[in-house]
Amino acid sequence: MKKNNSLLVFSCLAVFLFASCGGNTNAKAEENNVDSVTTQTNQNIETDNSIKKIAFEIFVDSGTIELAAGEEDSPSALFKEEILVVTEVPSQTNLEEIQAILQKKQNYSGDAKQALAKKKKEYLEGYVDANSEEVIGMSAEWDRDLSVQVIFNDDYFTTIGFYLDEYGGGAHSYSTASFVILDLKNSKQITLSDIFDEKGLALLKQKMLDRALEIAKNNNASSLEEYDFFVDAIEPTESFTITETGIEFSYDRGEIRPYSSPAPSFFFKWNEIKDIIKTDASVRSLIVE
Repeated sequence: MKKNNSLLVFSCLAVFLFASCGGNTNAKAEENNVDSVTTQTNQNIETDNSIKKIAFEIFVDSGTIELAAGEEDSPSALFKEEILVVTEVPSQTNLEEIQAILQKKQNYSGDAKQALAKKKKEYLEGYVDANSEEVIGMSAEWDRDLSVQVIFNDDYFTTIGFYLDEYGGGAHSYSTASFVILDLKNSKQITLSDIFDEKGLALLKQKMLDRALEIAKNNNASSLEEYDFFVDAIEPTESFTITETGIEFSYDRGEIRPYSSPAPSFFFKWNEIKDIIKTDASVRSLIVE
């Protein structure tokens, strides 16, 4: 249930550890819960007109609990979750609007550390409530790991990835990735409709189909079906990232190909699609002519 995450590059890094807080009303959970460590990662920037990116902190909380405390080979639950908080933005960016976008995405309000402690408490107590000590084996093993990574952070755009790997019994874990792209000049989240109009989306769809067929042929398959695609066309997805070099559309495992197959993605350089991007799209500032 491990996954490969992109490397985070920070211009200034400060890390400190401290024990997480928050009481536990469930006696069994309180008795068995292992104290977690919360890590704060800070990237500082000067707030002036030359700054083109965000500064942020990533808070981490984790914990574990045994279903039958003290018993050998007891089933257990593991929890680890991260929350990213934007602390500084370029001078023309509305910090509160950017913070509100990310709070909604990460499903919390108020203090990030307190929110994480509450999420952990509810998850571990929910595990105990949903299982009994008589249940043994993998069906009683739970694991939740949600990580956050900053993929791109420059030129007034920030791309943030959220990666969830969760297991609650069964044949395999559930893995998914989602993304938030921030337009810092306009203090908003970018969606497909900000980049492509209907005509552009239709042309993008054809480009994605051509790319998928190319991938299939490179793997000795004459069609998408032969390459185990569930679909005969590739619909553009809101699960995309942008960087200084281009845009990439990502699909979860099991979404358009079997779960046993690698999760597909389609990358286009800006110059490959510049003619189908809306004339007023803010991402045009990333296109190098």
